[in-house]
This record gives sequence, C-alpha cells and structure tokens, in this order.
Amino acid sequence: MKFSTVKTAGALLVAAMTMNVAAQEQAQEDINYGDPTASFSTLGVSASQDHTQLNGMYGAGSNIFQLDLGVKNKSDDKGKSGDVNYRGRYFHVTDGLGYSVDVLGGQTNLQNGDKSTSTTVLAGLIYKFQVTDNISVFPMASLGYTRSDLEPKTGKDVKSTDNLFQGGIYAMYGFDAGHWLYVNPKVTHMRKANTNVAQVEAGGGFMVAEKVSVGAKVEYTAKNTKLNMDKDDTVAWLQANYYF
Repeated sequence: MKFSTVKTAGALLVAAMTMNVAAQEQAQEDINYGDPTASFSTLGVSASQDHTQLNGMYGAGSNIFQLDLGVKNKSDDKGKSGDVNYRGRYFHVTDGLGYSVDVLGGQTNLQNGDKSTSTTVLAGLIYKFQVTDNISVFPMASLGYTRSDLEPKTGKDVKSTDNLFQGGIYAMYGFDAGHWLYVNPKVTHMRKANTNVAQVEAGGGFMVAEKVSVGAKVEYTAKNTKLNMDKDDTVAWLQANYYF
C-alpha cells in the first residue's frame, strides 16, 4: 500500500514536471518578437542610408537588458570620423506592466569642425492591453533629463540641459505565424525650451526561419525651429535578428 502511494506520487510529480516544461516551451513559441514587453534574447543589425547599428538584448525572465551601438557610415566633407551613438536599457516587466531606465547619447562631428555630444537619461512605464488575440496596444510615458555639450574649434564650450516628458502609444498587430506590424507615435516635451518634438515610428518584422527575422522601419521627426531642426526628417531602416 505504501509502495503504491509512493509510486503514484512519483508519477504525479513526473507528470507535473513534464507539463511545466511543455508550458514553458509553448510560452516561448507564443512570443511575438515585436512585443516590447516580451522577454527574449537576440542579436541583430540595423542599417539606414547613413548609419549602421548593432542591437543586442538579453532576457532573464522578467528582467531584460538591451544595448544598441551605432556608427555613421560616411565621413563629412572635413574628413572627420563618423558619428557614434549608443543606448543602454534595463527593463522589468510583470503581467503586462513594465518599467524601464534608459541611458542614451552620442557624439556628432559637425561639418564646420565642431564636436557635439549628448547624454539623456529616461525612466518610464509601459502597459500592455490585449485588445484581440492579434492586436495589442501599449501606452507609454517617460520622464528624463538631457545634457548637450558643444565643443567648438575656437571659443568656449557651450553646455545646455533640459527636463523631458515623453508620452506615446505602441500599437501592434501580431500574425499567427509570428510576423508583426506596428506603429509608435510619440511626443517629447522639453520644459526649458518650452517646445514639443513629434515623432512617429512604423515598421514590422517577418520570420524567415524559426529563430531569424528580417524587418524594416521608418522614423519620422517633425521640424522644430526652436531646436534648429529646420525641416522634417525621415529615416528608413532595414533590420535582421537572430533569436536564442
């Protein structure tokens, strides 16, 4: 009788472990890599006409770490080396609610020989609303601080700082086969400059293999004369990622 009880308990334990592994595998299969709150690991590359960027992300359960490194493909007419930029991110997500801390910046070599550097720190929240099985909406809001340093060839350095508030919505359609389309409008308010920067990003990804995707996106930024942005800016990117 005791042996039968132990044998039954062992069988139930094995069955539970098997079901748990199967559930984890199913959850992994159900991940859509266009979901900004999904935890997974990837290495990829993004390229526009003027820039190339390496993209990396490591998902450890509800903790996600991301690093993007970019460089300008072309030198300017003064023969200066290409611009560089970076973005590091820590993201934590639980039951659709996530919070993140971002540090991003870069160095720009201006055509007149001056050099400009910038650093921005953002802390934000995002929440996932599952509208249908295929449609998800993610409201986002962030607070931050930015600093810019202009180092002219002659004269004194010029430094400026500002506080930021950014709000936006990421809307995604995830296909059953794992492909996705998305649009992400957002507005950044700069307190000291007393101006708003409007941006829209739209794109998608196509799973060409079980662990490989290719995609494209377009980034649009509206002109802003207060920030010396005299015309609208549109940049198109091609992307490729490997997931593991």
